[in-house]
Amino acid sequence: MVSPRNFLLKRSDRETEAFLINKAGKHYAYLNLCRHWSVGLDFEDNDFFFRGWGMAYLQNHGAIYYPASGECASGPCGGASLYRVPLLEKEGALYAVLDQIDWGD
Repeated sequence: MVSPRNFLLKRSDRETEAFLINKAGKHYAYLNLCRHWSVGLDFEDNDFFFRGWGMAYLQNHGAIYYPASGECASGPCGGASLYRVPLLEKEGALYAVLDQIDWGD
């Protein structure tokens, strides 16, 4: 698993942090926002993964998510999935598809 990369998504009313991960050669992106509690998953240090399992987790209270689906595996998130950021690959670059994001509003 390649280390995640944070990036900002801009829309007219705000900026929202997201992160990109590469698992088994595939890219996935999610808003950096827990489904249980409106805080970042990485606790401001760009460390998203429980190293032993290769799972994304929320350091604040231990919610654990599957990286490929964003689905909650364990913790207080109650089966909710992370907010996926759809990606488009064009000429070797990845782009977030802003009009397809569930912003969690």
